[in-house]
Amino acid sequence: MNVQERTISGEVEVETASLRRLVDSLPAMVAYWDSEQRCRFANRAYEKWFGVSPEALIGTHIRELLGPLYALNLPYIEGALRGETQEFEREIPDPAGGPARFSQALYIPDFVGGKVRGFSVLVTDITRRQRAEAALVELERQLQVAERLTAMALLAGGIAHEVNNPLMAVLGNIDLALENLDSQKPDPRELRELLVEASIGAKRVRDTVQHMKLLSRADGSTREVVNVEDALEYAMQAALNAIQFRARLVREFDGVAFVRADVSQLVQVFVNLLVNVAQAFEKEQALANSIRVCMRIEGEHVVVEVGDNRSEPPAAFEPFFAPEDVRRGVGLRLTVSQGLVTALGGTLLVSRDASRGSVFQVRLPCVAPPVSAEPTVCGADLDLPAVRKPDQRPRILVIDDELALGQILQRALSRDYDVTLLTHGRDAIALLSAADTPGFDLILCDLMMPDVNGEDVFETVTRAEPDLAKRFVFMTGGAFTPRAQRFLAEQSAVVLEKPFDMATARDLLEAELARLSVSD
Repeated sequence: MNVQERTISGEVEVETASLRRLVDSLPAMVAYWDSEQRCRFANRAYEKWFGVSPEALIGTHIRELLGPLYALNLPYIEGALRGETQEFEREIPDPAGGPARFSQALYIPDFVGGKVRGFSVLVTDITRRQRAEAALVELERQLQVAERLTAMALLAGGIAHEVNNPLMAVLGNIDLALENLDSQKPDPRELRELLVEASIGAKRVRDTVQHMKLLSRADGSTREVVNVEDALEYAMQAALNAIQFRARLVREFDGVAFVRADVSQLVQVFVNLLVNVAQAFEKEQALANSIRVCMRIEGEHVVVEVGDNRSEPPAAFEPFFAPEDVRRGVGLRLTVSQGLVTALGGTLLVSRDASRGSVFQVRLPCVAPPVSAEPTVCGADLDLPAVRKPDQRPRILVIDDELALGQILQRALSRDYDVTLLTHGRDAIALLSAADTPGFDLILCDLMMPDVNGEDVFETVTRAEPDLAKRFVFMTGGAFTPRAQRFLAEQSAVVLEKPFDMATARDLLEAELARLSVSD
C-alpha cells in the first residue's frame, strides 16, 4: 500500500469513526437489517432501549431483539422486504422495568440492482408527545365535565324556580282535594278540577326534569338525528332563568332542520351561548334588552344565531377568551362550545355589527329527517278487545324498589291484568326461577335498583329461560351508568321512561302483548 492509499484509508477511517460518533449520539435508534432479518448495523440507542449493545446485535435475528413485539412488527418487516416503506407507532416495554415508552418507527427498503437487500430502521422516542396528547385528551374531558358542572351551577336557580312553582300548585291542589273528600258533601266536579290542575303541575315538573337530564348526561358518545328546533327549545327552557330578568327572548325560526349529534352536547352548546349573551346585560334594563335566537337553512347547512341588540359589544364577547369573566365561566363555555361544534363538522364564529349587535353563529351540516317508525307505544290500531274476560287476563310481574310506585302501578293495571308486585331484584329472580311459578306474559322491571338491578335480573333468569327475554319491559328514570346504557342498546330493550302517565304505560303494555301474541 502506497502513501496515497494509506492517506485515503486513514481519511475514510476518520470519517467512519466520526459518522459512528454522530449516529451513536442520536436520541433515535438507527439500524440495518438484511433480507434474512439479521442485524448488520445498530447505534448505541439500542442499548438504552433494549439493554443490548450494538456489538452484540450484529448478526442477531430481529426476532431475538423484539421478543413478543416481533409478531406485532412482522407485517411491517415483511412490507419493507417487499420494497414498501413502513411507518407505525408502537409501545415498547422498558428492559429495566420502568414505565413503557412509545416509539415511531420508519422502515426504509434498501434496493440494490432492483432487488431489496434489506431495510434501514429509524425509531424515535415519542413518549413525551404521547403523554402530552393523553394529558390533553384528559384535560379536554375534564374541561367538558367542568363546563357541564358550571352550566348546572348557573342554572340551579332556574331549576328551583321551574320546579318549585308547579310543585307548589301540585301540593296545594292535593291539599284542597283532601279537604274536599273530608267534607260532609264532597263535590266531585271540584275534586276533578283540583286533580286535573295537580296533574298539569306535575307534568311541568316532569318536562323540566327531562330538559335538565340533557345537560347532566355522563358522556356524549351517542349521536342520533336531532331536530335543531327541539334542541333550541330545550336550551331556551334550561337558560330561561338566566335570561328572563335581563332581556326579552325573540325567536326567528325559518324551516325545519335535522343534524346528527349528541343531543345533550348540542343543547349544551346553545345553553352556553344563551347564558353568555344574557350575562352581558344589566338586569335593570331587561325591557330594553333583547336576545335573538334565529335558525335558517343555507344550502346543505343549518345556521343558528344567538345575538343581542347592543351597539357596543362588552368585553365578554372577546372571541373564546375573556380573562375578566373567567370566574363566571364565560371563556370556558365558549371554548368548550367551539370544540363540540367542530367535532360535529361545523363552525362557531362570533361577529360584531354596530347595527345588529353581537352575534354567535353556529353552522352545522344537515342530514335527512329520521324515517317515521311504526308506533310502538300506542295500541289504538291493534284491534284489541276493549274488555277482557277473567280467564283472558294477562299476568304482569312488576319489579320496582320504590314501593309507592309499585303500588300505583298495581292499582292502575289490576283492572285489566293479574298483577304481582315485588320490590327486590333477588325476590324476582327466586320467583322467576322457581319450577312452580306460573308464566308471566310481561315483566315490567325497574332498571336501577340497589340490591340486584334490572340487568342482573334479566341476565340471571334468561340464562335458564331464554324465552323470557322478549317479555321484559324496563322502567328507568335515566340509565346513568355506561353499563346500563350499553345493556339497553345491546338488548334493543323496550323502555318505559320515568316519569310516565298511566295511559302511556297501558298503551305500551297493550302493544307489547299484541306483539307477543303474533310472535307466539
